[in-house]
Amino acid sequence: MTVYADVLFLVNFSLDYVSLYITGRLLSQPMKTRRLCLASSLGAVYAVAALFLDVPEAIYITVTLLVSGLMCVCAFKRRGVLGTVGASVLLFSVGCTLGGAMTAVYSLGAGYRESLGGGEDNSSAAVFIIVAAVATGAVYIGSRVLSRRRGVGSAHVTVTVQGRTATFDALADSGNLLRDPASGKPALVISRGAAGRLLPEEAVSASLSDDPASAAKTLPADVLCRVRLLPVSNVYGRGMLLGYRPDSVTVSDGSGGGRDVDCILAVSSGKEAFGGFDGVLPAEFS
Repeated sequence: MTVYADVLFLVNFSLDYVSLYITGRLLSQPMKTRRLCLASSLGAVYAVAALFLDVPEAIYITVTLLVSGLMCVCAFKRRGVLGTVGASVLLFSVGCTLGGAMTAVYSLGAGYRESLGGGEDNSSAAVFIIVAAVATGAVYIGSRVLSRRRGVGSAHVTVTVQGRTATFDALADSGNLLRDPASGKPALVISRGAAGRLLPEEAVSASLSDDPASAAKTLPADVLCRVRLLPVSNVYGRGMLLGYRPDSVTVSDGSGGGRDVDCILAVSSGKEAFGGFDGVLPAEFS
């Protein structure tokens, strides 16, 4: 059978793109087209190169999983080894499921044509489009419904603190009930990475200290005047987060418009970002 490399590349690029999109939706990952295209191109190149690989099946599956991990690193803003491993296994599973669904639909269609006395036709592209569209639509609708039920969405956030500005994606979660006890303002909880782009180094260090209240006393006066102490209670117990009064916070849904919100910044004490996002907004800001 003759295999055309360009056709194989395009088919696998399309399948990888759909698989990455479905994986991103399932993991609530912020996605950008150029990153998805880069990751899909990587997967498609590997699919073409695999034609020339003559290795045992175990090694082939191992290499495929490694490529899936590299694709997830390219496509998503996931941090940490465990997060990347989980995303790559999910991507591999989604790809296998889509491939199996395409094979099943094509086989059923071929059997139906034979029962009518018809011959083979070139319906592979149509089968791929139908399966990919149905799978993507189902995941999109399902994730939207689940997000509404949980009160979870996402937004683009632009924050300015003492002349420093950073823009990142944040979850809008009804589970974020953290507020400044003095002013009653809600808190935007940001990751270490976002804090490093917005706050002075000594302020970030104080936020991550085992005793943030004591560490805050060593901060310069121009930073200390912005500090707030925010009591927090979660599944790990009770504690204290340092809050910071920003110059401005603008929230946008990505459609071009935005609105200014009045809130306090709080640096997360965790090492990981929030499922690939750099912050968690109160749901009232979504």
